Amino acid sequence: MHNSIKERKLLMFLDTGNILEIARNIKLGIFEGVTTNPTLLLKEKEERFQQINKILEQDINLIFVQIVGDGKEQLKKDYEKIQKINTEKKIGIKVPINRDGLELIYDIKEQDPEQSILGTAIYSADQGILASLAGCDYIAPYVNRMSNNSLDPYRIISQIRTFIDDRGLTTKIMGASFKNSNQVIDTLMAGAHTVTIPPDIVEQMVHKELALSAIQVFHDHEKQLDQWIKR
Repeated sequence: MHNSIKERKLLMFLDTGNILEIARNIKLGIFEGVTTNPTLLLKEKEERFQQINKILEQDINLIFVQIVGDGKEQLKKDYEKIQKINTEKKIGIKVPINRDGLELIYDIKEQDPEQSILGTAIYSADQGILASLAGCDYIAPYVNRMSNNSLDPYRIISQIRTFIDDRGLTTKIMGASFKNSNQVIDTLMAGAHTVTIPPDIVEQMVHKELALSAIQVFHDHEKQLDQWIKR
């Protein structure tokens, strides 16, 4: 990406494992990188690490890969596999915020303070607070999933943001799990530093019927003006 883009802070992330969608949307210049998870990668019908390597070939600065495993030791082994990926691109890891995840985050940050970590599966303010204290670089509150379970995601995001700011922590809130563009805007207004959004939400945000109609009117009037001038 261009240097001017790299210098910007807190660009959005694209939540997908699809190569064509990444190639298409990265051209918008608003995405810092890509977030993935096993569910997204499964959709691509490709071996996990082969698909990750394909994503790394795209024009992105950072990819977050979710570690998987039953218990801390399996999570750690998966992290070590990810560490062996041969690339000059920056690979962050997504760690579920539970006891095993928090313990692993502590171990990783002790060994490699520069490793970028995204605490994921955040459903409450206390989870977000613990993840921030543990040293996560980003945390991902699941907005739509909270709403579906009668939780107020925007209040929770606001509480976490207040805690982070009041204590001078560096953790960034990355809103995730969206079903419409209004949720994205409400999440940012509630205090999230950034968001990770799927390609269909990008389309909702880019293609507004009223805007498209207005643009078409401009084109039509320009043609009429050209015809009038040529008379």
